[in-house]
Amino acid sequence: MFSGMQKIVLNYPKLRERIETREKPQEEKNKVLANLDEIKAHFSHSFTKGFVRFLDATLPQVYDGVEFDEGGVNIQALLKDHCVVLVPNHQSHADYLTINYSFYKKYTSPLYVAGGVNLNIPVIGPMFRKMGCFFIRRSFHNDASYKLTLEAYLYYLMKKKRAIEFFFEGGRSRTGKLRSPRFGLFNMLLEVHKEISKTEDVPLVFVPVSIVHEYIPETSSLTKELGGKKKSKESLGQVFKLVGIFAYQFGTVQIKLGKPIYAPEFNEENLRDKTHDLAFKCFREVGRNMMVTPSSLLAMVLLDDPSGAMPWQDIFNRAEMIINYCTKYNVPMTKSLEKDKFKKSLERAMDIFIGNKRVDVIGREHHGHLYYSIREECRGEILHSKNTIIHHFIIPSIISYAWISLFSGEIKDVKDLKLFFLRQRSQLKHEFYLPTVKEFFYKTLSIISDIVGKRITTLEELMSFDNKDLYAIASHVGIFNRALSYIYEAYYTSAVALKSLDEEYPDGFKLDQYEKKSKQVFDSEVKLGRIIRYKEGHSPLLVSNSLKYYTHLEMIKEEKGLLSIANTEEFTNLISRYEKDLRNQLAINIRGFGS
Repeated sequence: MFSGMQKIVLNYPKLRERIETREKPQEEKNKVLANLDEIKAHFSHSFTKGFVRFLDATLPQVYDGVEFDEGGVNIQALLKDHCVVLVPNHQSHADYLTINYSFYKKYTSPLYVAGGVNLNIPVIGPMFRKMGCFFIRRSFHNDASYKLTLEAYLYYLMKKKRAIEFFFEGGRSRTGKLRSPRFGLFNMLLEVHKEISKTEDVPLVFVPVSIVHEYIPETSSLTKELGGKKKSKESLGQVFKLVGIFAYQFGTVQIKLGKPIYAPEFNEENLRDKTHDLAFKCFREVGRNMMVTPSSLLAMVLLDDPSGAMPWQDIFNRAEMIINYCTKYNVPMTKSLEKDKFKKSLERAMDIFIGNKRVDVIGREHHGHLYYSIREECRGEILHSKNTIIHHFIIPSIISYAWISLFSGEIKDVKDLKLFFLRQRSQLKHEFYLPTVKEFFYKTLSIISDIVGKRITTLEELMSFDNKDLYAIASHVGIFNRALSYIYEAYYTSAVALKSLDEEYPDGFKLDQYEKKSKQVFDSEVKLGRIIRYKEGHSPLLVSNSLKYYTHLEMIKEEKGLLSIANTEEFTNLISRYEKDLRNQLAINIRGFGS
């Protein structure tokens, strides 16, 4: 006899057809049932209630709080007559616990979470299954039976109106920046819902979820993986190491629901495009709701200063300028950054960084010479925190960068200005998912219009600004002058490495030679201290992205596995422009802005 779940799964039309058309239907059915046992959750209300009580007692020992913001979304109403799918970003393994914990406490309803099969380990695996986790293999493209079983299980969950959750990035972000969405589960859910819609009128709705941590337990290992270290396989031994987290302070976890996005209508011809469009709508909504936290704010202030050590008053002043921008332009922030709580929250974030040995205190307080400095070996970890919010400040950073070029004479006319903005966008799209060119210019002109107090509709109007207008713009966005400097430095040193290799190997060079040379050039430039000031400006990912950018510009070509520069003169000019821009950035006194 089959269970209720097995009957629904086996009755999924696509799977039923496959079983019936196989030479050995019973053998295929047995395989499907084995796959189902491997995938399915074993949700238990009693276990989950007990575990929630356990977390009620233990989470306050690690976190200052777990904040759940519905963002105006009526989840309970959606759960009654919709197929609901939550799509969060993914920063930490703690995401599974904190989201499920918050969801169950709020709604007393199970949340069925798609997890990687790598987490199906002793102790952790069975526990997660009882809380609603179902496990998926990392790759199953060549196993049609497994794929259809997974679709059929999703079909079962939707038929039962169980809320489903999956992390749309496909894995934890190693950089802190949002990763582009993976399309597989979006595609499956659309197809499964189409089958359900043939007999039931139940809408499918995706609810984007933005989660940010003040401090992530595994940031150190994620940063090492970003640097090229092989990912450690999850094991029971790692579970016992979790006891060590009680020696750290993690601040708060912020969870915010975004605007629900309804599944689009589609046919076989446009399914791919509709899937991609849906995934990126969810991606953008998650990014829009990523909150600025005290720790990410502090990370941005500390990392953007090239001096290496800052007094508290300077830190506070710069943080306040950023918060003023956020308030004015509706950048989401935690409630702890509201005016009456701002100072204490920033101090708490600094205490966390100091307590977790990521920031050093230099000097003696009673002499009035107390400075705060990120430990050199921890800059990559702190960058992870900054990267969670940096996308909110790309446009003001580029505006600031443009104004530096105007002051220095690098931009002479409107043609130069337009080219500058397009060039910046072309480069940064290899690091971030950016708005369209039209949206990009619209937001740029909107910010400038707001600053100068008059409506600006064209770039031509900017060239007629007087010194008062120019200074007003610089004073408002100058705080973001160096927000993207580590990226520009990475692209500059990568270009220098490519030129050096092209001179050394006129017949072409290999990718691994480029990767090695990039590190050598970067380390050399850091020691020289001419224009490279940010030691976090080198990572294999940045090296790879910069090569993609130069290849996209058709400045680098590849033939028979060998790389070479397509136009030496043009590439040399590009390097010179980078160097001038970086020097101009360093020459600007950022403390003069915002006064």
